[in-house]
Amino acid sequence: MRNGRRIVGAAIVAAALSAPAVATAVPPVAALQDDRLPVVPLDQIDARLDLIRATNAKVARVDLFWSEIATRKPRQPSNHRDPAYNWTRADRILGGLTARGIRPIVSVYSTPRWAAGVAAPRGQAFNPQMPKNAADFGNFMQAMATRYNGRQPVPGYGQRVTARHFEIWNEPNLQLFFRPQYRGRTPISITNYGKLVKAATPKIKRGNRSAQVIIGVTGPKGKSDRTGQGTIDWMRGLRAQNLPFDHYSQHIYPAAGPRQATPAIPSWSTIPTLLRELDQFKNGRKRKMYITEAGYTTATTPFRKVRVTFAQQRTYLQQIWSLPTVQQPRIPAIVWFNLQDNPAWPAGLLTFNGTRKPSYAAFQQIARQSRVPADLRP
Repeated sequence: MRNGRRIVGAAIVAAALSAPAVATAVPPVAALQDDRLPVVPLDQIDARLDLIRATNAKVARVDLFWSEIATRKPRQPSNHRDPAYNWTRADRILGGLTARGIRPIVSVYSTPRWAAGVAAPRGQAFNPQMPKNAADFGNFMQAMATRYNGRQPVPGYGQRVTARHFEIWNEPNLQLFFRPQYRGRTPISITNYGKLVKAATPKIKRGNRSAQVIIGVTGPKGKSDRTGQGTIDWMRGLRAQNLPFDHYSQHIYPAAGPRQATPAIPSWSTIPTLLRELDQFKNGRKRKMYITEAGYTTATTPFRKVRVTFAQQRTYLQQIWSLPTVQQPRIPAIVWFNLQDNPAWPAGLLTFNGTRKPSYAAFQQIARQSRVPADLRP
């Protein structure tokens, strides 16, 4: 989440011990996200990437804003060389990760004003508005997938850059990140999101045949209300549309500790429930579920009243990767959010001032031992 959780201006924001053990224990790779990358000055990007590398993370999730790369409408929107596109930040981030041997998972969202018809909300770094024409987003995703398909040096950057994993939007089930959620009393966000997936998936594959399209990107919401769609309602609404995709992703921020049994959805206890819902999609049993945000905050904020101590955060982090429910091939990666505290979301491995919390060394050790699954290799 962002504007609560993220420094970019984003938002709000126990293992099922009775679950049967999986046949093969395969710990998910320990991945990390630095929410400052989309907003720091360009000359600070390399230093931020070095901080990620120092944690031993082999996979990193990255936010890229469509609205920043395409501030004006391109004439050839599927062509990444169109002069309307400004790839400077994306090149530095993805190129820098490539140079450091870190595989990216790219979350793309934020509609340019020309495509949305409205500006971003005041004080917010991203625009959550559904584009007037979903094809605009699809064309942009083809341009991005082509630029970073690893087949040729990136123009002006001088090296090949590979990004294969693309998440369609971020937490589109939440009002903060995707609007409108309703037309009157009728929920429309699920259908609108389906339009983005249908427009983007074939275009991404056209830019890179080996690309992996990840949908859902579901924010941690239990029940549907005016602020968005609950996790299960969201999954079932997407399933009904028979969307093209490769894998699914979910964000998990429960109040309960990882080993504490709870019926809350989503939580570590209810991962089996989420996987059963995923099984119901077309070819669902072949799909994997990436957990592309997870963590525990060490202070309360207006966006989250639950807090843990520094010691509890370390313990919970260690417990997550030991859970039987996540040690399986269907959970390839868990992304800890975030690298460093921001005032609205203090779940970092580092404090706001850069001091290492006890969770930092715990993550380092887990990440050092992590093996990158075949899915995430170039």
